[in-house]
Amino acid sequence: MDMAPISAANTHGKNLVTLDLFPCEPHDPMVVCGPTGNKQPEEKTNLVWMRFMTDEEIKEEERHNVSTNLTLYTDPWTIKKEMTKTSLGYLNRLFLNGSTVRSDILRYLSISDQRVLEDGFGLSLEVYDDDTSTMHNVVLMKWPDYPSYILLNGSHKDFVVRRALKAGDVVGMYWDPYGFKLHFCVLSRAPIRASSGSVAIGSTSFAPRLASP
Repeated sequence: MDMAPISAANTHGKNLVTLDLFPCEPHDPMVVCGPTGNKQPEEKTNLVWMRFMTDEEIKEEERHNVSTNLTLYTDPWTIKKEMTKTSLGYLNRLFLNGSTVRSDILRYLSISDQRVLEDGFGLSLEVYDDDTSTMHNVVLMKWPDYPSYILLNGSHKDFVVRRALKAGDVVGMYWDPYGFKLHFCVLSRAPIRASSGSVAIGSTSFAPRLASP
């Protein structure tokens, strides 16, 4: 139900300030939405600022770790990896795709940190586990003679063992340029496979018993 705005009044020489409880229609003859005298030509809204940013402007903002570009929600886990037997092995290292590391991590690092990696040295990084709200430390290093990168010194104990990762599990990571750390999350678990001679029901399994002769 529409409610008319409270009308102004003058009581004993005192002007009463009135409030319009609902937005008024600009063409409603019963409601005055603003002063009627000395009308000025209507100004057009300038929407020139609502435009796409150039590559130079984007790079400049990235250099200062700021952003004025509004975007819709996107999946933050830009680095996804399905765990394999190699990732879970005794070598205690987690391989990452080189192009993904360069586009999602290295470009946010300082020139000196990038040079450390390119020269073959390890770079110590903090990793925040979003699932368990715990902080861990790993070393990012470029794999010699290959375009890949590896995570060492804690990636096996703190993530593979602690999170009980298995082949087929999918983990996600992304770089936080403001907190200067990696974020980690287990995105999905591998389906549970029933062992030979057993029947799987949901996440449990049981072996059928043979009737006694």
